[in-house]
Amino acid sequence: MTDKRHHNDDDNLRMIASISWLSSGLVGLLALASFSLSFEALRGLAVETGVVSVKLGWIFPLIVDGAIVVFSLSALRASLRKERTAWLRGLVIFATCASIFFNIAHVEIQWLAMILAATPPVLLFLSFEALMHSIQAEMQRVIETDLQSNDSTNDLKEKKLKRAAKHAKKTNARKSDRLEKVKKLHEQGLSPAQIVEQLDNVSLRTVQRDLAAICQKGDSPEGDR
Repeated sequence: MTDKRHHNDDDNLRMIASISWLSSGLVGLLALASFSLSFEALRGLAVETGVVSVKLGWIFPLIVDGAIVVFSLSALRASLRKERTAWLRGLVIFATCASIFFNIAHVEIQWLAMILAATPPVLLFLSFEALMHSIQAEMQRVIETDLQSNDSTNDLKEKKLKRAAKHAKKTNARKSDRLEKVKKLHEQGLSPAQIVEQLDNVSLRTVQRDLAAICQKGDSPEGDR
Protein backbone atom coordinates (compact mmCIF):
# COMPACT_ATOMS: atom_id res chain seq x y z
CA MET A 1 0.00 0.00 0.00
CA THR A 2 2.83 2.39 0.90
CA ASP A 3 4.77 1.60 -2.29
CA LYS A 4 1.64 2.28 -4.36
CA ARG A 5 1.11 5.62 -2.64
CA HIS A 6 4.75 6.62 -3.25
CA HIS A 7 4.38 5.60 -6.90
CA ASN A 8 1.27 7.77 -7.27
CA ASP A 9 3.07 10.69 -5.59
CA ASP A 10 5.96 10.35 -8.05
CA ASP A 11 3.53 10.29 -10.99
CA ASN A 12 1.80 13.41 -9.67
CA LEU A 13 5.11 15.22 -9.27
CA ARG A 14 6.16 14.34 -12.81
CA MET A 15 2.80 15.50 -14.15
CA ILE A 16 3.02 18.78 -12.23
CA ALA A 17 6.57 19.33 -13.50
CA SER A 18 5.46 18.68 -17.10
CA ILE A 19 2.54 21.08 -16.78
CA SER A 20 4.83 23.71 -15.25
CA TRP A 21 7.32 23.47 -18.11
CA LEU A 22 4.54 23.51 -20.72
CA SER A 23 2.80 26.53 -19.19
CA SER A 24 6.12 28.36 -18.82
CA GLY A 25 6.93 27.69 -22.46
CA LEU A 26 3.52 28.92 -23.65
CA VAL A 27 3.74 32.02 -21.46
CA GLY A 28 7.20 32.69 -22.87
CA LEU A 29 5.84 32.44 -26.44
CA LEU A 30 2.99 34.80 -25.53
CA ALA A 31 5.48 37.30 -24.10
CA LEU A 32 7.64 37.03 -27.23
CA ALA A 33 4.65 37.58 -29.53
CA SER A 34 3.48 40.58 -27.49
CA PHE A 35 7.01 41.99 -27.48
CA SER A 36 7.24 41.63 -31.28
CA LEU A 37 3.94 43.49 -31.91
CA SER A 38 4.81 46.27 -29.48
CA PHE A 39 8.32 46.42 -30.94
CA GLU A 40 7.01 47.18 -34.44
CA ALA A 41 4.61 49.84 -33.17
CA LEU A 42 7.26 51.63 -31.09
CA ARG A 43 9.84 51.41 -33.86
CA GLY A 44 7.41 52.94 -36.36
CA LEU A 45 6.47 55.71 -33.93
CA ALA A 46 10.12 56.59 -33.21
CA VAL A 47 10.99 56.74 -36.90
CA GLU A 48 7.85 58.68 -37.92
CA THR A 49 8.37 61.33 -35.24
CA GLY A 50 12.04 61.67 -36.11
CA VAL A 51 13.26 60.60 -32.67
CA VAL A 52 15.72 58.20 -34.28
CA SER A 53 16.81 57.36 -37.80
CA VAL A 54 15.50 54.36 -39.70
CA LYS A 55 18.70 52.43 -39.03
CA LEU A 56 18.43 53.03 -35.29
CA GLY A 57 14.67 52.59 -35.08
CA TRP A 58 15.06 49.27 -33.21
CA ILE A 59 16.72 50.96 -30.23
CA PHE A 60 13.65 52.82 -28.94
CA PRO A 61 11.32 49.78 -28.54
CA LEU A 62 14.21 47.80 -27.10
CA ILE A 63 14.67 50.45 -24.42
CA VAL A 64 10.97 50.76 -23.53
CA ASP A 65 9.81 47.12 -23.68
CA GLY A 66 13.23 45.80 -22.68
CA ALA A 67 12.90 47.79 -19.46
CA ILE A 68 9.80 45.73 -18.57
CA VAL A 69 11.83 42.52 -18.88
CA VAL A 70 14.87 43.87 -17.03
CA PHE A 71 12.88 45.33 -14.14
CA SER A 72 10.79 42.13 -13.84
CA LEU A 73 13.93 40.00 -13.61
CA SER A 74 15.37 42.38 -11.02
CA ALA A 75 12.16 42.11 -8.99
CA LEU A 76 12.34 38.31 -9.19
CA ARG A 77 15.94 38.33 -7.95
CA ALA A 78 15.06 40.68 -5.07
CA SER A 79 12.07 38.56 -4.12
CA LEU A 80 14.16 35.37 -4.00
CA ARG A 81 16.69 37.15 -1.80
CA LYS A 82 13.90 38.35 0.51
CA GLU A 83 14.64 41.98 -0.39
CA ARG A 84 12.20 44.83 -0.94
CA THR A 85 10.58 44.72 -4.38
CA ALA A 86 8.08 47.62 -4.19
CA TRP A 87 10.25 50.11 -6.08
CA LEU A 88 11.16 47.53 -8.73
CA ARG A 89 7.48 46.70 -9.19
CA GLY A 90 6.89 50.43 -9.59
CA LEU A 91 9.50 50.58 -12.35
CA VAL A 92 7.83 47.65 -14.13
CA ILE A 93 4.46 49.41 -14.00
CA PHE A 94 6.03 52.71 -15.17
CA ALA A 95 7.73 51.04 -18.16
CA THR A 96 4.48 49.21 -19.02
CA CYS A 97 2.46 52.44 -18.89
CA ALA A 98 5.03 54.16 -21.10
CA SER A 99 4.81 51.33 -23.63
CA ILE A 100 1.00 51.48 -23.60
CA PHE A 101 1.06 55.24 -24.14
CA PHE A 102 3.49 55.08 -27.07
CA ASN A 103 1.62 52.15 -28.67
CA ILE A 104 -1.63 54.12 -28.51
CA ALA A 105 0.08 57.25 -29.88
CA HIS A 106 1.07 55.27 -32.97
CA VAL A 107 -2.54 54.68 -34.09
CA GLU A 108 -5.53 56.84 -35.00
CA ILE A 109 -7.73 58.24 -32.25
CA GLN A 110 -10.39 55.52 -32.38
CA TRP A 111 -11.45 53.40 -29.44
CA LEU A 112 -10.98 50.08 -31.18
CA ALA A 113 -7.59 51.04 -32.59
CA MET A 114 -6.45 52.34 -29.21
CA ILE A 115 -7.58 49.16 -27.42
CA LEU A 116 -5.83 46.99 -30.00
CA ALA A 117 -2.66 49.07 -29.72
CA ALA A 118 -2.66 48.79 -25.92
CA THR A 119 -3.13 45.00 -25.97
CA PRO A 120 0.48 43.93 -26.79
CA PRO A 121 2.23 45.85 -23.96
CA VAL A 122 -0.48 44.81 -21.48
CA LEU A 123 -0.13 41.15 -22.47
CA LEU A 124 3.66 41.50 -22.36
CA PHE A 125 3.41 42.75 -18.79
CA LEU A 126 0.90 40.08 -17.70
CA SER A 127 2.65 37.19 -19.44
CA PHE A 128 6.05 38.14 -18.08
CA GLU A 129 4.61 38.54 -14.59
CA ALA A 130 3.05 35.07 -14.88
CA LEU A 131 6.37 33.65 -16.08
CA MET A 132 8.25 35.27 -13.19
CA HIS A 133 5.68 33.91 -10.74
CA SER A 134 6.10 30.39 -12.13
CA ILE A 135 9.89 30.61 -11.95
CA GLN A 136 9.77 31.96 -8.40
CA ALA A 137 7.37 29.23 -7.26
CA GLU A 138 9.52 26.52 -8.85
CA MET A 139 12.73 27.87 -7.31
CA GLN A 140 11.04 28.12 -3.91
CA ARG A 141 9.96 24.50 -4.26
CA VAL A 142 13.51 23.45 -5.11
CA ILE A 143 14.86 25.37 -2.11
CA GLU A 144 12.29 23.80 0.23
CA THR A 145 13.09 20.34 -1.16
CA ASP A 146 16.80 20.90 -0.55
CA LEU A 147 16.09 22.07 3.00
CA GLN A 148 13.94 19.02 3.67
CA SER A 149 16.67 16.81 2.21
CA ASN A 150 19.27 18.45 4.44
CA ASP A 151 17.01 18.01 7.47
CA SER A 152 16.55 14.34 6.61
CA THR A 153 20.30 13.93 6.19
CA ASN A 154 20.95 15.61 9.55
CA ASP A 155 18.32 13.43 11.22
CA LEU A 156 19.92 10.34 9.69
CA LYS A 157 23.36 11.40 10.91
CA GLU A 158 21.97 12.06 14.38
CA LYS A 159 20.35 8.63 14.47
CA LYS A 160 23.60 7.02 13.36
CA LEU A 161 25.52 8.87 16.08
CA LYS A 162 22.97 7.78 18.68
CA ARG A 163 23.21 4.17 17.52
CA ALA A 164 27.01 4.35 17.56
CA ALA A 165 26.98 5.83 21.09
CA LYS A 166 24.53 3.17 22.25
CA HIS A 167 26.64 0.44 20.69
CA ALA A 168 29.79 1.85 22.29
CA LYS A 169 28.04 1.96 25.66
CA LYS A 170 26.97 -1.68 25.34
CA THR A 171 30.47 -2.66 24.22
CA ASN A 172 32.04 -0.88 27.19
CA ALA A 173 29.54 -2.54 29.52
CA ARG A 174 30.37 -5.99 28.13
CA LYS A 175 34.06 -5.23 28.38
CA SER A 176 33.73 -4.12 32.01
CA ASP A 177 31.74 -7.27 32.82
CA ARG A 178 34.36 -9.43 31.11
CA LEU A 179 37.20 -7.72 32.94
CA GLU A 180 35.43 -8.33 36.25
CA LYS A 181 35.03 -12.03 35.44
CA VAL A 182 38.65 -12.35 34.29
CA LYS A 183 39.81 -10.64 37.48
CA LYS A 184 37.79 -12.97 39.72
CA LEU A 185 38.95 -16.10 37.87
CA HIS A 186 42.54 -14.90 37.98
CA GLU A 187 42.27 -14.30 41.70
CA GLN A 188 41.11 -17.91 42.04
CA GLY A 189 44.43 -18.98 40.60
CA LEU A 190 43.28 -19.95 37.11
CA SER A 191 45.70 -19.58 34.20
CA PRO A 192 44.76 -17.60 31.09
CA ALA A 193 44.01 -20.83 29.21
CA GLN A 194 41.72 -22.01 32.02
CA ILE A 195 39.98 -18.63 32.11
CA VAL A 196 39.26 -18.94 28.38
CA GLU A 197 37.46 -22.23 29.07
CA GLN A 198 35.23 -20.51 31.64
CA LEU A 199 34.17 -17.69 29.29
CA ASP A 200 32.10 -17.78 26.08
CA ASN A 201 33.39 -16.41 22.78
CA VAL A 202 36.59 -15.04 24.31
CA SER A 203 40.01 -15.76 22.83
CA LEU A 204 43.22 -16.38 24.72
CA ARG A 205 44.71 -13.21 23.35
CA THR A 206 41.75 -11.20 24.67
CA VAL A 207 42.18 -12.72 28.16
CA GLN A 208 45.89 -11.93 28.12
CA ARG A 209 45.13 -8.34 27.07
CA ASP A 210 42.57 -8.03 29.88
CA LEU A 211 45.04 -9.39 32.45
CA ALA A 212 47.65 -6.89 31.26
CA ALA A 213 45.14 -4.06 31.66
CA ILE A 214 44.22 -5.27 35.17
CA CYS A 215 47.85 -5.43 36.18
CA GLN A 216 48.49 -1.94 34.88
CA LYS A 217 45.68 -0.60 37.03
CA GLY A 218 47.11 -2.40 40.04
CA ASP A 219 43.90 -4.39 40.53
CA SER A 220 45.45 -7.90 40.34
CA PRO A 221 46.67 -9.75 43.48
CA GLU A 222 50.23 -9.42 42.22
CA GLY A 223 49.82 -5.68 41.89
CA ASP A 224 48.40 -5.40 45.45
CA ARG A 225 51.43 -7.18 46.86
